[in-house]
Amino acid sequence: MAKTKKTAKAKTTKAVSKQEKLAAEKAYAGAAQMSRGEDALMAASEWNLVSKATAASGAANVATGMSALATSDHMSLLSDVAANNALRDVSQGADMLAVSENITSMGAIVRAMSVGDLARGMELAGMAGQISVVGEVVHAMDMPALAQFLSDMGIRMKAFAVSDIGRARGAVELARSISASGQRVADFGVGEVQDGMNALAAAQVAAAISEDQAAHGQEKIAEGLAELAAAEAAGDIGRAMALDGLDDMAAGAGQLGEAEEMQLGS
Repeated sequence: MAKTKKTAKAKTTKAVSKQEKLAAEKAYAGAAQMSRGEDALMAASEWNLVSKATAASGAANVATGMSALATSDHMSLLSDVAANNALRDVSQGADMLAVSENITSMGAIVRAMSVGDLARGMELAGMAGQISVVGEVVHAMDMPALAQFLSDMGIRMKAFAVSDIGRARGAVELARSISASGQRVADFGVGEVQDGMNALAAAQVAAAISEDQAAHGQEKIAEGLAELAAAEAAGDIGRAMALDGLDDMAAGAGQLGEAEEMQLGS
């Protein structure tokens, strides 16, 4: 009888020991699973931080790109305005230079006319002197009527000569004035052409800046969009890891609860 009780007691002790061992294993497994869940939540938090930082950087790059594109549009507009001004100035300068050439040609014509008047005046003056001399000779030959006629003719020719020489002098002054006017117009024309060339250079610089800013803006926007996509992916990873971590912690807590019940039941 005593031996039977002893055997039953041993079997009971053995069963309790086995249940305690199972409870300990379950508790260990639950604790390990909860630890994995905590690690997953920590990793999810880090992924969330990466997602936020990447999203902020992406948004900043997109904003920078949009600003660069706005600058590109502004510089493109300035380039168009400068190019139009350059075309206008060069056109006006060319017109002025053409007018200057016409004025210079007029001056040359007037100058040529003055030379002709001077030559004619000098020729008339010479002829007037010769006729006067012939008149004096005729007067000495006692031909007063012819002498008077020649004398009057000489005086008239002398007057014509003085008039032509005076007109030649006036024409010279006019030619000088016309030439000076032509030069002033030419100077204005050259100035307009130079302004046009400067405006054209400015237009080219503005166009180059516009192209550079456009390329920079597109690059920044592409970079920003890529970062936003990466941020979204990082957020998805973080959320998935957080869900896995919560599942592990819930499962681990369940195992710990079962282990505790098993220990109480033993």
